[in-house]
Amino acid sequence: MRKWITLLGLAALAVLGLGYWGYQQYTNRQLLQTALGNNYLRAFYNASYHVQNAQVLLGKSLVASGPGQYEQLFEQIWIQSNQALDNLSQLPVGDALLGRTNKFITQLGDYSRMLSEQVALGKPVTGEQWNTLNRLYNQASDLNSELRKIHADVADGRLNFFELAAAGSTRLAREGRKLASANFQEVDREMQGYPTLIYDGPFSDHMERSEARGVTGTMINENEAKSIARKFYDNKGEDNIIARVTGSVEGNIPAYRVEMVRRSGGKVRGEPAVADISKKGGHLIWMIIPRNITRAGWSIEQAGARAGEYLESHGYRNMTMSYYQRNDNTVTFNYALTQDGVIIYPDLVKVTVALDNGQVVGVDARGYLMSHRKRSLPRPGLTEQQARTLVNEKLNLQGRGRLALIPLEVDRERLTWEFKGTLGPDTYLVYINALDGNEEKVLKLIQTRDGALTM
Repeated sequence: MRKWITLLGLAALAVLGLGYWGYQQYTNRQLLQTALGNNYLRAFYNASYHVQNAQVLLGKSLVASGPGQYEQLFEQIWIQSNQALDNLSQLPVGDALLGRTNKFITQLGDYSRMLSEQVALGKPVTGEQWNTLNRLYNQASDLNSELRKIHADVADGRLNFFELAAAGSTRLAREGRKLASANFQEVDREMQGYPTLIYDGPFSDHMERSEARGVTGTMINENEAKSIARKFYDNKGEDNIIARVTGSVEGNIPAYRVEMVRRSGGKVRGEPAVADISKKGGHLIWMIIPRNITRAGWSIEQAGARAGEYLESHGYRNMTMSYYQRNDNTVTFNYALTQDGVIIYPDLVKVTVALDNGQVVGVDARGYLMSHRKRSLPRPGLTEQQARTLVNEKLNLQGRGRLALIPLEVDRERLTWEFKGTLGPDTYLVYINALDGNEEKVLKLIQTRDGALTM
């Protein structure tokens, strides 16, 4: 009897061991499938990103007017095309499905590289070549439209790249026509990686500068840092604000990290707010007040006025609100300094306002602190009308141009005339050098119901 009990025990252990081994195998297989699926998704989204960039660059080339801009734009289209092809080649999809896409992107890259070399040799782009570029732009737009459908399939679970790879030729043969008709040639426009938010500044290179030019004054201590942080806390109600320094922050602007909580009736309410206060001069670098904002009773206009009042009350004078971006029930406004009638784009402060009660729940003054100083602005060499004639005639300009100082590289700024115009359904911002008439920058402006984006 004891022998049978022993054998049963060993059998049970064996079954448990096999079960554990099977579970481990299953878990490892699941992890492998997840890793492979993630790799396919990464390649899919990267390819989509580069295809979308190529389309945007094509659009810019249609409204640019300077040879220097042409050469740069065509070279960038070629680079984006190559990167898109590299990522597309990693997808578990055969040539039967990707053949048209690969061919289109290859021809787009080759044609752009040819035009780049042509312009570099001083030869103009011909009318026929402009027509070809316009057709390429329309084709890219159509393909990206189809990619949105593919992204919807991926997001809803109707398309799984790992399953597609595992199914192999049988499923491809069965569903090839269906997938091809969905234009599995490109990737979702929405999965491109977010375009640069204009309220973040389409001009952000100055953020990489090692010296923070706007940080001035004497060194402060921790108690002073806490006092300054409390002043910037936009306190709605009669709560007490308790602050404490939790550490130091190194980097371009050494700072004290300050946490603040609201105390009412002897109880702490909500999550701690966080702010960085510069050790030199006691400048607010950034602040965020986290809380749950479940409704929107304030309008965008009211929130913008509140943001302007907040900046004014904290010593930011002559700030002009240019663009905004809504995020659920908050809105972030981009305010840039205006000096002598010129909008100074590098000197940016971003203010986030809650739409339930108008409380300022976020401030980001890093752009302002990295760049701000009293500038000696040059006198424009071109009038607005003269600069206007240098904008590509294909662009339908809207309103008058305005003087704007933009950063081109880490330590270079240019005084420009900023013009806004449309070409078909697309809107662009063009920056003409106010001294020599050179076209310095072209940005594509994307207006949405939640704000403005640029690429």
